[in-house]
Amino acid sequence: MEYQPNLSNIRPGNGGVIQAVAAGSTGAQLGLQAGDAILQVNGRVMRDVIDFRFAMTEDHVELLVRQAGEERSIQLTKNPDDMLGLDFVEPLFDRLRTCNNKCPFCFLTQMPKGFRKTLYLKDDDYRLSFLYGNFVTLTNLKEDDWDRIAEQRLGPMYISVHATDRTLRAILLGKPDVPDVLAQIRRLGDLGIEVHTQVVACPQLNDGPALAQTIHELGQLYPIVQSIAIVPVGLTRYRFEGKKPQSIKAAIRVHESAEWIDSNWEAQPIWQEEAPVANELFQAAKEGNLGFCARLGAATEVELRPYRGDEAAAVIDICEPFQEYYMAEHGSVLVYPSDEFYLLAGREQPDGSLYEGYDQLENGVGLVRQFQDEWAEIVPSLPKAVDKPTRMLMACATLAAPVLQQVAEQLSRIENLTVELCPVVNQFFGDMVTVSGLLTGGDVVAELQKHGPADIVMLPKVMFDHSGTRTIDEWTVEQIATALGAQVTMARMPHEIRRVVRQLSRQAKPRSQRRFMAQASMR
Repeated sequence: MEYQPNLSNIRPGNGGVIQAVAAGSTGAQLGLQAGDAILQVNGRVMRDVIDFRFAMTEDHVELLVRQAGEERSIQLTKNPDDMLGLDFVEPLFDRLRTCNNKCPFCFLTQMPKGFRKTLYLKDDDYRLSFLYGNFVTLTNLKEDDWDRIAEQRLGPMYISVHATDRTLRAILLGKPDVPDVLAQIRRLGDLGIEVHTQVVACPQLNDGPALAQTIHELGQLYPIVQSIAIVPVGLTRYRFEGKKPQSIKAAIRVHESAEWIDSNWEAQPIWQEEAPVANELFQAAKEGNLGFCARLGAATEVELRPYRGDEAAAVIDICEPFQEYYMAEHGSVLVYPSDEFYLLAGREQPDGSLYEGYDQLENGVGLVRQFQDEWAEIVPSLPKAVDKPTRMLMACATLAAPVLQQVAEQLSRIENLTVELCPVVNQFFGDMVTVSGLLTGGDVVAELQKHGPADIVMLPKVMFDHSGTRTIDEWTVEQIATALGAQVTMARMPHEIRRVVRQLSRQAKPRSQRRFMAQASMR
């Protein structure tokens, strides 16, 4: 899951609020504590953790710190690699750069009301791209941003391209004034910055010849462009809620409706300078004076819908000749259909060597192959038995079920361990949502309760937020455990599954016995 900032912790002038100070670190020796804030370094106001790290590479630094409401200056000489052992509450100190696009497939406009506000926040901040690999469109960059990117060499960048044809990209971003993304990528290349790109593919809109053009034009920018991920559009039942027409234009219009603007950040600006724009948008929507997006032409009458299996296969077929060409030319396939396309098409996942460094793993590219290869490696190291009869329920979304079924069957061969795979249909967002990252706690609990009592429940880690503490509908691990009356654990990759199973094989043994067995195995 992409990083989502907590806006309550981000305020201009608040500085970088310290969350923790490592014991024995330079920061601890200086008397810095959690709750203190770094305001300036060498007279320069800190906008984010990037500024802090950049400034701290100096040998001699002067800090302006706020402690208990009072400001004080600290001067020190240090090693350029010494970051003082500080962790910050948020990586952004000044503000979050919000998104000014109106993409028809924007997930935020497919959310029901009532969730926490951070889930409705349209962020498009290049700093989060550098720090966490969040995808950005670069449509809101100003010259000051380019100057900073050049000065601090903020790369690699992760860019949502969707289409290189500017007219088509304007439709996919829902705005007329999109910059030339190819020129922007070249500019990043001139700065020595590499990029990873993605295309959110929509059936009959930016696939087919348009996708071939996009791949070709991005491929011409290798080695600046290091990867091109093709991912299928994701839609929830809230996208249209039964309304007609279910077109690209209708999806874009949602951004310009008074209801959406009134209930989201566009009418509730975080920063004062956004207030006039927000009020203007809201008033125009109330009066029915909608903008460019609502007046789009015939191209946007295309139905916005998920991919069918045969269409997924066609996307793979477009990509494969490019992969062969780029491999021969560059030693890299460069373009990667996401795992979901292969699963939808009923095709085998490519060999692991195809994915090289797995640069877009978080985008669902190569995750299945990496999982399968790692699982094959660790199966021989699984315990032969667990200490007592144990029933485990393993939850997953429907798309991953064929892959995980084999895992459940092999785990059940362990003596005393019975594992039942429980694919969860996404009732909340709709059955067209088939990925584990969008499972809700409510749906998981409702499904697992049908399977009877269990000793332990294994949940996909990706259904929890960035901190691993709560699901999208606010269920915590503890609440799920209470509702199911079972121990709950999380896993994403095979080594995490193995760790859970190994713990089951040790629970009944006294520590001294475990130590003796470990020593015996070393002899």
